[in-house]
Amino acid sequence: MNITQLHYLITAANYGSFTKAASIHHMTVPTISQSIRQLEEEWDAVIFHRTKKGIVPTREGELILQHVASILRSLDLMKQELSQLKEECSEDIIISTIPGMVPQVVQATIEFANKYPALNVQMIEGDTQTVMNHVHEGYASMGLITYNSEQYQDPSLEWMPIIQGKAVVIVNRNSSLCVLNTVAAEDLRNEAFVLYKDEDIERIAQQLVSEQPSNRIALSTNNMEALYQMVVRANMITIGPDFVIHSLPSSYQEQLVTIPLQQYHSQPVILGRITRKKERASRMVDEFTARLSELFNGG
Repeated sequence: MNITQLHYLITAANYGSFTKAASIHHMTVPTISQSIRQLEEEWDAVIFHRTKKGIVPTREGELILQHVASILRSLDLMKQELSQLKEECSEDIIISTIPGMVPQVVQATIEFANKYPALNVQMIEGDTQTVMNHVHEGYASMGLITYNSEQYQDPSLEWMPIIQGKAVVIVNRNSSLCVLNTVAAEDLRNEAFVLYKDEDIERIAQQLVSEQPSNRIALSTNNMEALYQMVVRANMITIGPDFVIHSLPSSYQEQLVTIPLQQYHSQPVILGRITRKKERASRMVDEFTARLSELFNGG
């Protein structure tokens, strides 16, 4: 049995004629007749009653034709889905992300490169406004940013939460602050802050600094490596969402401690995906996002 024989069989049954089937498939009548005879011998069944007026399915033939039609429909569906999959897997996914999320994006990219060899993933880093601009302009397929639940969310974008956390102080494991369960402004004196350039983080830091004149902001940067080097090596402190620690190399994780901020415990910080509302995200972008979510949530 082969697929061509099944097509001959269905065509002959539909038209009730070997002659018509031969004409449609550009074959000879003996070729069609012999092909169907081979199927009958293989299945040990008589598929058609042969008459002078044409052919009529037997009871066995009716059962066989039902299954053959189902097989051919399944094959057609498989071809359509394979074609769609090839188109999707050959697309480019451009991810614009704030710094700090790179390890999970890289891990997902490695996995997808093995799973979908034709897929091309590109990653660019920028601050929150840059990421939003990349998505707005259609340059990026998706963006990864952090925001809080009370923040204005641009209605022209789709906002999909990936992981939720809270703002924390991040300190060197040797810091005297490590003994505290939570940190308030009055606990921070003569501290030097290094900050990721983000509107919410800078707002929190400015309030903490203003309440204690002995505090200062030593560095603002989008370079995560520089920021955590300052915390680890210079014993400075920073502020960020608690889940960002899990995005760092293990060498950093072992040297850093997170302490909740008293004043901001009620405002969850969300890492989310943004896409353009007027353009539905592709299946591949959704699948990539789902894998990112698993990685960020410990999967």
